[in-house]
Amino acid sequence: MKISTIDLQYISQLISEIHHLPVSYINVAGEVVFEYSSAEYTSNPSYISLKEQLKTYPYHTASNSYPIFFSIAECNYFYINLTVDNQYLGALVVGPSLSPVIEDTIKSTIYHEPDLFPTLHYQQCLAISLFVYYSIYQKKISKTAVIHHNHALKPLIRHEGHTALELSYARRKDSVHTNLYYEKILLDNVKNGRMEKLNEVLNYSIVGQAQLGVLSKHNHLRSVQYLMITGIALICRAAIEGGLNEETAFTLSDFYIQKLEDQSSLIDILSLMEEAIYDFTRRVSQAKQNKYSAPITTCIHSIENQLYSEITLNQLSAICHLSPNYLSSLFKKEVGISFSEYIQQQRIEEAKKLLTYTSYPILDIGSLLNFTDQSYFIKVFKKFTGITPKQYRNKDVHQ
Repeated sequence: MKISTIDLQYISQLISEIHHLPVSYINVAGEVVFEYSSAEYTSNPSYISLKEQLKTYPYHTASNSYPIFFSIAECNYFYINLTVDNQYLGALVVGPSLSPVIEDTIKSTIYHEPDLFPTLHYQQCLAISLFVYYSIYQKKISKTAVIHHNHALKPLIRHEGHTALELSYARRKDSVHTNLYYEKILLDNVKNGRMEKLNEVLNYSIVGQAQLGVLSKHNHLRSVQYLMITGIALICRAAIEGGLNEETAFTLSDFYIQKLEDQSSLIDILSLMEEAIYDFTRRVSQAKQNKYSAPITTCIHSIENQLYSEITLNQLSAICHLSPNYLSSLFKKEVGISFSEYIQQQRIEEAKKLLTYTSYPILDIGSLLNFTDQSYFIKVFKKFTGITPKQYRNKDVHQ
């Protein structure tokens, strides 16, 4: 023991006041040297009965290398043996407390006042025991080691993790999840590309702050991140159902999930989530503006996915199970431009993004997008934009 009896009394008093737990020092003769507890305890018959049993408990048979947990009549305690130069002085006993797994009916049966003793999760008791042990011996020990040496803790760990009890705990705490009605409306708006309707439901759906579920018990920020990642997955699938290219949707999903994991504040997480919802919805809206037949939709999605690869009419006709001539004719009829011109147009749109958001050399950008040489790339780029790639990049820089 590294502290004096006076310091031990001070620590005991603080533990009792902070956690509303009785703390007693019982010496080798079974006598209570000092005790800290509220008046409502000392006058309660249930507590008096438990206290008498504590005086005869065989504390000295256990080690002083870690806190020891035990139970009497459904009440949980822990104690720390006090030794100086290997001489046993007594035990500091903390408790009683009740586990959340004890039903109210059992509490009422055993005790006249079921709310008298505090209800503590085993993790709380464990943390308190480690603090008290460190205060006494100035020695750090791990939770794992304490659990390993305490068989009394294992039933509590097993039962308190039960799903039915988790549901019961949530009900007692008035914990609720997002209203499913608003979530359905939001996902339906994404699916149908209704940009103008988003504001009406954003605050009540999966980005609402007031009704978030809990996916991480020990880190609120992480819990919100997990929930928003789940939301991204739902929005991604709603967008695909609305006609957004699958590869585009999944790529966006990966991008926003990675960005969510990098955020360090609740506001940043929710702002990014709102950005993602608008992005998916806008893309669905754009896709719906162009109503194409199933073969042409398949072609357009394939072209979007293969802008950096070679794309031929024969490849797409095989995918659509149509002849190349018929597919070419159908494509121009529905889209308004030829198959080859549409590919050029989409590649130039992609080139504009690379010129704006990267520092890739213009020669490399043309090569990446399968233009045979730089002069041909410049020619096609100027055809669709009216300026050269270099002029486009410089214009963007100066804006």
